[in-house]
Amino acid sequence: MRHLRGNFTSRAVLIAFSATALVTAGGTIASASAPVDWDRIAQCESGNNWSTNTGNGYYGGLQFSQSTWQANGGSGHAHQASREEQIRVAENVLRTQGLGAWGVCGRRATGGEQPARKGQVPAGRKAASRVVPLAAPSTSNPDGDYTIKSGDTLSGIAAELRVDGGWQALVAKNARYLTNPDLIRPGDKIATK
Repeated sequence: MRHLRGNFTSRAVLIAFSATALVTAGGTIASASAPVDWDRIAQCESGNNWSTNTGNGYYGGLQFSQSTWQANGGSGHAHQASREEQIRVAENVLRTQGLGAWGVCGRRATGGEQPARKGQVPAGRKAASRVVPLAAPSTSNPDGDYTIKSGDTLSGIAAELRVDGGWQALVAKNARYLTNPDLIRPGDKIATK
């Protein structure tokens, strides 16, 4: 009788462990195979600007660091690569780091992990046809005294020119022209005084 009990206990533990492993593996496989909406990540990361280079150390629509870009098969610079090439490299990053490599933007990438926000239609329902305008792109301040150069950032400009209040003051001085302070364009002018 003892021999049977030992076997029964061993089998119960093995079955419980196997079931847990299958559920865990199934969850991992399911989340790994869920389609990724790279355009949604790019919208979150860079305003869907696949050629962005704001000088913050991250490049392209999916905001790769140069080392991550190269380590995952990218050549040259991410902001100079096509959308398709950036997605190809991103698939490599996804395999090694998962969606966590894109933080909050990565969690929004599969479409099923975020509750519907006000104005959004839950999955499975049809949205009413309407056009929602995107924020207008930043424009040049005609009264600006500083011309943005490639590689500039608002914090870098504020530090270089010793602007009281830092980059936030630059945003305030240019509120009508800077719709996204993380996306400034070379050649545009901003007020610094």
